[in-house]
Amino acid sequence: MLPHFIQPMLAGCAAEPFNSRDHLFELKWDGIRCLAFVGHKGVRLQSRKLLDLTAQFPELSSLNELPSGTVLDGELVVLKEGRPSLSSILQRVQLGNRERRQWLSRSLPATYVAFDLLHTQGHPLLHEPLIDRRAQLEKLFQTEQLQNVCASEAIRERGRELFASASKFELEGIMAKYLFSPYLPGQRSCNWLKIKPHRN
Repeated sequence: MLPHFIQPMLAGCAAEPFNSRDHLFELKWDGIRCLAFVGHKGVRLQSRKLLDLTAQFPELSSLNELPSGTVLDGELVVLKEGRPSLSSILQRVQLGNRERRQWLSRSLPATYVAFDLLHTQGHPLLHEPLIDRRAQLEKLFQTEQLQNVCASEAIRERGRELFASASKFELEGIMAKYLFSPYLPGQRSCNWLKIKPHRN
C-alpha cells in the first residue's frame, strides 16, 4: 500500500560549480515540485505543501500507464520554446474553473519531469542510494513512453560543463546530488546542492 503523502526531500546549501565522480548533475527546472502517486484508483499529484494538484493537470493522466505502486518525485513545468516558464505553470496551478483548466491543458500543457523514484510496485526505495533509484527510474522510462512525462537527463562527473550550458541559456541553474544518498523525506540535506548563476 502506498503512503497517503510523502514530504519531499529538500536541497541544502548552495554551492559553486564543481566536478565529482560521486555526484549526479541535472538541470534545475523552474517549475513546481510535485510527487506523483500511481495506485489502483489512478494517479494523484501532490505539491511540496501536500496539496492535491491532480485536477489542475488532466494532461498528465498518462501517468496512469505506469505500474500501480509507483511514486515519482519531479517538477511540473510549462515549456515555451524549450524553456520553462514559471509564470505559466503558476497560472495553471491557480485555476479553479474546470472548463478553463481543460482548455489550458491543451493550449498550455504541462510536462512532468521525473527525477527520482521513491516506490516501485509498492516497494519503498527511500533507503536505497540515489544511484540505484536513478537506475530503476531510467529503466522504467525506457519501457514506458508517456505523453507529457519524461525523466530528467543527468550526467556524472561534469558538473562545471553542465553549469556552463545552463548559464549560457539563462536557465535557473543545476542540482548536484550525492550518488550514495538515501531519500530523506521532509529534510533539507547537503547531499543535494543547488548551484545557481550569480546574476546582478
